[in-house]
Amino acid sequence: MVNEEQVLMTGAGGMLGNAVFPYFSSRFKSVVATDLVVSEPWLSHLDVRDTGALRRQFEALQPQLVLHLAACTDLEFCETNASVAQETNHAATGEVATLCEEYGATLVYISTAGVFDGTKEGFYTEQDTPHPIMEYGHTKHDGEKEVAARCRKHFIVRAGWMVGGGPKRDKKFVHHMLGQIIAGAKQIHAVNDRFGTPTYTHDFALNLFHLLDSRQYGLYHMVCEGSGTRFDVAQEILAITGHSEIELIAVDSSYFAGQYFAPRPVSEMMRNANLEALGINYMRPWRDALRDYITREFAHAMAGVDAGDRRMRPDRRLHSVPWDGPERRKTQDRRKPDPKS
Repeated sequence: MVNEEQVLMTGAGGMLGNAVFPYFSSRFKSVVATDLVVSEPWLSHLDVRDTGALRRQFEALQPQLVLHLAACTDLEFCETNASVAQETNHAATGEVATLCEEYGATLVYISTAGVFDGTKEGFYTEQDTPHPIMEYGHTKHDGEKEVAARCRKHFIVRAGWMVGGGPKRDKKFVHHMLGQIIAGAKQIHAVNDRFGTPTYTHDFALNLFHLLDSRQYGLYHMVCEGSGTRFDVAQEILAITGHSEIELIAVDSSYFAGQYFAPRPVSEMMRNANLEALGINYMRPWRDALRDYITREFAHAMAGVDAGDRRMRPDRRLHSVPWDGPERRKTQDRRKPDPKS
């Protein structure tokens, strides 16, 4: 049954929006997807920092649901362009929240594990107090506070290390590792002193429907099950793709300090405590989700593929299509501790 509500998506052109849009467009009668850069035929232009344009968009659409994905997410850019990060992640979010309250819309605000300082032993839950250590985390936490203060019907949803987007949209760690594999690297270096929890964009999109249906507004973590270091993720990528000939070298974060100079928490491990309390935590173990992602989107990275065909192929993602697999159900085995984490 198609939902009759009007949906507005901001920042829909990124890796998360690319996954979320197809699911929502198939379930809602009207979805207006916007972004600063119009890179797809289903996108329209909107700069969320332009208060006038933002208000005109609300007036034209009269949305009942707003998915606010627009954000500055590059940590190094945020660190050196603090005013832009504040305008985008903090001030614009406040305006979106104000308009949602004015129009009676439900607001979904996507936040980050980067709001924590990383000093906790074990997993962060929604009960832990944020204490960001970098500009990106500060501005996203400021955005959280704006949403909570200005809009009653809100969901603040924190994601972890984002996984998804395919060759065309993925700009994160997994894509970087696969790019080296496809390029024929003999050695790969990966950090082993930073811990986190991946979030697969497709699982995130599917679980978001359950959260919306609950109408239990508030703060939620939505990450895959388990945890690991970047080294652990890289090790799993090599196992999935079958490239045992590549030497994986563990390094500490100082190895990449020149390139990634923004402060990063030692731990960004999160647990979906509030989703679990509602009985709607359908996020899979990160290794299962990672295997799904790589086999669906990066078959050309698998061992045995002809070297001439082993290259990034943006044409594989010319059109966004929803994952056609079943929505995963919780199982008793999935709740067992992950021995590899």
